[in-house]
Amino acid sequence: LSISSGPPASLFQPPRRPGLGTVGKPIRLLANHFQVQIPKIDVYHYDVDIKPEKRPRRVNR
Repeated sequence: LSISSGPPASLFQPPRRPGLGTVGKPIRLLANHFQVQIPKIDVYHYDVDIKPEKRPRRVNR
């Protein structure tokens, strides 16, 4: 079991691009996202990874 926590969202700054690309062409991009506002409460996020045990091939049929 490992528990990790990242920096608070207010401290997160995405890396800046050193400059614009010189290859390609501009496109119109639509993104499906929206801002979510929640009250000041503790929010927990869990990542669970379950890996089944290896079994003989005959058992999986």
